[in-house]
Amino acid sequence: MAGELEGKVSIVTGGGSGMGRSTALMFAREGAAVAIADVNDEGGEQTAAQIEDLGGDSLFVHTDVSSEEDVVSVVAQTAGKFGRLDSMVTAAGISYANYVEGDDDTDPFLHPEAASILNKPTEFWRKVMDVNLTGVMLCAREAARQMVNEGHGGAIVNFASINAYNPSTILADYSVSKAGVVMLTRCFAVEFGPRGIRVNAVAPGPIETPMLARVHRAGGAAGPSASWGHVPLGRTADPDEVAEAVLFLTSDRSSYVTGKTLGVDGGISTV
Repeated sequence: MAGELEGKVSIVTGGGSGMGRSTALMFAREGAAVAIADVNDEGGEQTAAQIEDLGGDSLFVHTDVSSEEDVVSVVAQTAGKFGRLDSMVTAAGISYANYVEGDDDTDPFLHPEAASILNKPTEFWRKVMDVNLTGVMLCAREAARQMVNEGHGGAIVNFASINAYNPSTILADYSVSKAGVVMLTRCFAVEFGPRGIRVNAVAPGPIETPMLARVHRAGGAAGPSASWGHVPLGRTADPDEVAEAVLFLTSDRSSYVTGKTLGVDGGISTV
């Protein structure tokens, strides 16, 4: 039986790990050809190899989503190799400026006082905005341009976060960037809708990814990972549970859904 994305082509940014990787692999299992866009060369190539092992078609392109040149390139390379583009998933993101480098000295979970906006360098704020908000805009815009040129419409799924709705004393830049993604999603849904392009977002809660692993490490055995009593479902989620929501918003099952942000958060946003 054909998968839900049989014959489709997708780009997944941040596909080298976490929820991006889970989404890329799920899309491949559903029949899509998937281009992985990430600054993490090792992780991106591993995901592409896993897709090939599944018998799927893949492409890895080193991509800094905050670079317009890189974004234009990955869209062009994807369309050039696979002949079309049907969906864009903007999963790439950082929780703080030096997240990719893994710099403990600037980790807000290890050094909350330094992470206060009173002490945070302006360039750190700009970096988070460049990746999490401007990067989403660039990817969604370039994908939409390609889809309009091809004339068949498509789907864009952005990654917001429950932090878009919850103020943070150590992740103000992250929270603001994700709130921006929610509004950007709504704006693009209105603008691109007449072209047959749907734009939605997911807002994950606590998901077992490398980002959450940093929270665990900072908290220790009795820290944030010890209890999830504030989550109505009482647990964290597997990245595949978010990928399922992304698949729904990308597939024809959500053909009359656009401009929405779906919380995949175990019920946190309800309390």
